[in-house]
Amino acid sequence: ILDLNLFPEEVYETEMAFYRSKQNEYGLPLDNRSDYTKLDWILWTATLTEKGEDFKALVDPVHKFLNATPDRSPMTDWYYTSTAKKVGFTARPVVGGVFLRMLYDDGVWSKYAKRDQTKGSDWAEMPIPPKTVTLVPTSEKTPGIYQYTEQSPTGDWFAVDYDTSNWKTGKGGFGTDGPTGTRWKSDDIWVRRAVKIDGSVPEKIALRIWHDEDAQIYVNGKFVVALSDYVTGYEAVPIDASLFHEGNNIVAIHCHQSTGGQYIDFGIDEIVAAEPVPAKR
Repeated sequence: ILDLNLFPEEVYETEMAFYRSKQNEYGLPLDNRSDYTKLDWILWTATLTEKGEDFKALVDPVHKFLNATPDRSPMTDWYYTSTAKKVGFTARPVVGGVFLRMLYDDGVWSKYAKRDQTKGSDWAEMPIPPKTVTLVPTSEKTPGIYQYTEQSPTGDWFAVDYDTSNWKTGKGGFGTDGPTGTRWKSDDIWVRRAVKIDGSVPEKIALRIWHDEDAQIYVNGKFVVALSDYVTGYEAVPIDASLFHEGNNIVAIHCHQSTGGQYIDFGIDEIVAAEPVPAKR
């Protein structure tokens, strides 16, 4: 669609021939983990060569699935290609992918594009993502030293002067995933880490944190933020820079685990202004 010409034509042909040889009764499996598939992905793949015969070869089993599935669901996009049974996901926006083929047909595209009543224009520029500079590293490369306990502490365990003499000392991160320094498999863990900021505190700061799952975070005895659910890697969470001061600071976190993998670790970044993108003319 974008005419980027990233791959030669023979790559599309080779891929399509392979896909057509791997189909099951109700569609093309997504990958080698299972025989499940994603309906929207099949439609994208069917459009790869822009040939009607290839499109029909991949879409016919999908049509058969929609008629044969035993599940009363308005078009799931995740199902088993061997049984036509739904795995999960119902009527998600991604099923808009079934219209991808339309973008290659000038007549159909023009017909529906002309129905636009809004005539929208002058769209806002894409926001520029902030840049960050590491102030305190995560345990990804240099394991941080934490104090921790897996027994619910009494009192203000997040306070700067809290007595942690009966807590353990371990290397971050904690859990079963990620760059694990200390194994953690219980439902809850409370961790404290002294982090040093050399020089004056930057105007904008973010925690670079990997939490799995729910985490409540305190800085120098004050509650900062509660993060729910889980992430699968380090993410930057902007916080109030005034909570920090030059020198040593105490960051305390309670992380709760309910199911699946688990992990907790953090670092601190300075958020700096990104370079502006030149305006298009």
